[in-house]
Amino acid sequence: MIIQKIFNNNACMVEDENENEIILMGKGIAFQKKQGDKVDETKIQKRFVFDTTELNQKFSQLFDEIPVKYLELTDSIVDMVQNELQVKLDPNIYIALTDHISYAVNRYEREEKLKNVLLWEIKKFYPKEFKLAMKALDMIEYETHVQLDEDEAGYIAMHFVNAQHDGEEMNQTIAVTKIVEDILQIVEFHYQFKLDEDSMNYMRFVTHIRYFARRLFSNDIAQTQDEMLFEQIKDRYPESYKCTVKVKRYIEELYHISISREEMVYFMLHINRVCNRAISQSS
Repeated sequence: MIIQKIFNNNACMVEDENENEIILMGKGIAFQKKQGDKVDETKIQKRFVFDTTELNQKFSQLFDEIPVKYLELTDSIVDMVQNELQVKLDPNIYIALTDHISYAVNRYEREEKLKNVLLWEIKKFYPKEFKLAMKALDMIEYETHVQLDEDEAGYIAMHFVNAQHDGEEMNQTIAVTKIVEDILQIVEFHYQFKLDEDSMNYMRFVTHIRYFARRLFSNDIAQTQDEMLFEQIKDRYPESYKCTVKVKRYIEELYHISISREEMVYFMLHINRVCNRAISQSS
């Protein structure tokens, strides 16, 4: 196998004899190596093979934006969950969960904690996944010295749940896709620029909208009103708030559902993240 890209001493992307791209991890597997060298296959500890080149690119992008310790941490967590549940999780979880853990730790360090409005439902309907998510919190604290609370365990549990499902009904998939496209258009029209569809922040935002849409169709939209957090984020990101109000009106007019301030907080954070990065890169 020939090295195509080196991420660090312990991770690289290679091409096998069938021209498939594979992500490899192992202690010292890329140490003193360069592009075009053969990999020492005795050092391979983990292989990541995705169905599409796009997923490989997203995975590769994680190494550019997120410290490798988060991927190694996710790998340990996924192994633990698969052993405990005796299931094979969708490989996409390595991308989604790595990104989530990194973002959550950064948020906690900035004291931006998000209440999980579905925590009670997650504990009730997915007790095994939630129990494993609480174990994952201990693993995260050990590696990062940041103690996440059970609200985050709820979010992590849903990653475990989603990774066990192969898909959803086609009509719901179509409806979810429409909401994603409409909200992205609202954001782009508000900010008057095209979002970078190849960026990690764009992928994070799209993932959030998809989860929101599925909860919308399942009547699981949060109805609690966290005034203090709402005012804090609103004041911190005023332009994102204005854009979020437009999203709120869209949902009300099309689905006759008024989203809570808690839901608006999530949108403000994601919109600020995806748009501020785009603005800074274009300036």
